[in-house]
Amino acid sequence: MSFPLVPQPKAAPKLIKKRKAKKDEDKAWRKARIAVLDRDKHVCRACGSKHGLDVHHVVMRSLGGSDEAENLIALCRDCHQSVHGHVLVLHGSTAKTVRFTWVK
Repeated sequence: MSFPLVPQPKAAPKLIKKRKAKKDEDKAWRKARIAVLDRDKHVCRACGSKHGLDVHHVVMRSLGGSDEAENLIALCRDCHQSVHGHVLVLHGSTAKTVRFTWVK
């Protein structure tokens, strides 16, 4: 007794799917980054510098923050490092309500 061979559809390799997902994610991040820099007029929200700007999450992604523009603000590299070093503290839960306090 022989069974007919039925060709099985080939699944796309997982690596290709991961690369495509990463590429789509990177494209979405670049769009959000540009939108935030435009919204903040290419100026650091903490000190007003126009050089070496980064985009920072108000609510960290690890705590449930998103990559949406209302959760992102423009910071210069020095202020961004100060936030991560806990020298500059952000208060607020959205880009519109964020305030800054320098720790002495």
